[in-house]
Amino acid sequence: MIEYSTLPGSLATSVVEPVVSEGFYYTVTPSRDEAAIYQELNERLTKLETSIDVQIEELQEIEKASTELIINVEAKGEVELRIDWLKRLCDVKEALPFVSSYTEAKRLRTMLSPVQTCPMKSELLKALDGLVVSLPDETESILLSARDKVMEVAIEQSGEDFVNLGKAGREYVINDLLKKFGDVVPMHAIQEAVLLLENQVVDLTEIEDTQTLQLQLVTLPLFSYLRLSSERKQVVAEELIENRKWKGLASLDRLIHQLDAKLNVVDEEEQFEIMNDYSSSVLDVKHLDSGKIQFNRLG
Repeated sequence: MIEYSTLPGSLATSVVEPVVSEGFYYTVTPSRDEAAIYQELNERLTKLETSIDVQIEELQEIEKASTELIINVEAKGEVELRIDWLKRLCDVKEALPFVSSYTEAKRLRTMLSPVQTCPMKSELLKALDGLVVSLPDETESILLSARDKVMEVAIEQSGEDFVNLGKAGREYVINDLLKKFGDVVPMHAIQEAVLLLENQVVDLTEIEDTQTLQLQLVTLPLFSYLRLSSERKQVVAEELIENRKWKGLASLDRLIHQLDAKLNVVDEEEQFEIMNDYSSSVLDVKHLDSGKIQFNRLG
């Protein structure tokens, strides 16, 4: 039998008197396996995308679950885009019974334009086409703007390379071609423009000079880069020269967004280290309704 009273030990005593004062508030989010979260969301989204009857309740649950994707910016962006597509499908389906004019039909068709091809989109387009026949004559067809017409045809016929440019890349290509060709843009011109744009992105991997890379980046439809401050653009360009893992325009845009997010984390960590330079703190730990933990510095 062990005699516990004879074992060596020490007694902890308070070294700082807790004095309530203005202090710091810390938020802690538990670590999660985001690969598993993405896999589950991908399966649930795929099930809805291959159905002709999207359940809005299920979509809302998926959207809520997607907030758990924090670090994996690329996966989060993909999931948010697919959720937006499914929301558009639900909105059009809900509005369809109340369409009474070509103008309204045109608006719904425009809403469907950026959505990837799927069974429910095909069904809704067929329903719209059938509905137009029964509407009072305002015009012979649903009137789309020149840009909308070219964009719709390009998405349907020009291949995956055009779709994979991302929204900003697709609009950049179509707007440029409309200036050159007017309302009628040849399909081969779209395909050539896509190839040219993607080759420009590939050529960036050969650049070794930061200033040269920055001059090229601002000529491309990279909103994640264009919105950055001058100082952050410099740092991101340096990171890109070290990390050449992008495979296309959309991939590069996501990488820039991810690098910027990581740099923000570094900035926050540096601020946290500065706070740690102050005297030791007594923390009052509180559990918030959100499930997060609040640390209130008392002294």
